[in-house]
Amino acid sequence: MEALEKRLRDELLRDLNVKLLETVKWSLPIQVIDIEYETVKRTKMDILMKMLLVAFRTSRFSSSEELSDMLVVEPLFIEDIKERLNRAGMITKSGGAYALTETGRQQLESGIYIQPPEKDESTVHYSPSHGRFLAGEPTDGVGEMYRLAKDLRNLKEFTDDEWREALDLLDVTYQEGDVQLVVQAITSVKELERQSIPCIEFRLHQTADDRLYARVWNTMTSEWDETLENQIMENELTEWREKYLAE
Repeated sequence: MEALEKRLRDELLRDLNVKLLETVKWSLPIQVIDIEYETVKRTKMDILMKMLLVAFRTSRFSSSEELSDMLVVEPLFIEDIKERLNRAGMITKSGGAYALTETGRQQLESGIYIQPPEKDESTVHYSPSHGRFLAGEPTDGVGEMYRLAKDLRNLKEFTDDEWREALDLLDVTYQEGDVQLVVQAITSVKELERQSIPCIEFRLHQTADDRLYARVWNTMTSEWDETLENQIMENELTEWREKYLAE
């Protein structure tokens, strides 16, 4: 932390018109939340799967051998695709023959194969003082808690869209070529613990235009935090002028 503080201080004081008034370290409260969710993978349907679905839609087949003979494809490949279609709820066997379900008909028309949902979970970090989720990993805080910290938020107040936005920060979803992974549903959320982020606050005076301002380094995001800087300046600049510049 000392090496980081020195590096940041040197960076700020490269401008000879900037004077460092004080450096303060404090911790920013963070809510650590576990999200359980289901993902589904969407892929462009291959030609053999399409042929099978069309066959099930137009004719009655009771065995893989019949399909193999008609499509001139090894029964092993037929069995594999049938298993995938069955797990995805796209086909059903009734009266000894296979038929398309409504899901199967819809996916055949769209040309997109939607694989069965898979369960997953991720840990996200919410900052009440920012009113949003932050990317990165928190470390143990130092010093006192942030004096302008906002109240912690009840999990019931979050919307489904907010949970999805939190997962987006972790790159849970993706699209590569014809493959797309999406979050189908948020199944549960629970707060694991409450942690804090060490922050370094520099109180500065720009002597050229007699301007006081704050720079705050957020160690979790590894960047200057304009949200916290603005909060501090909105609340404390008048006090700072009296404290640091009074004659």
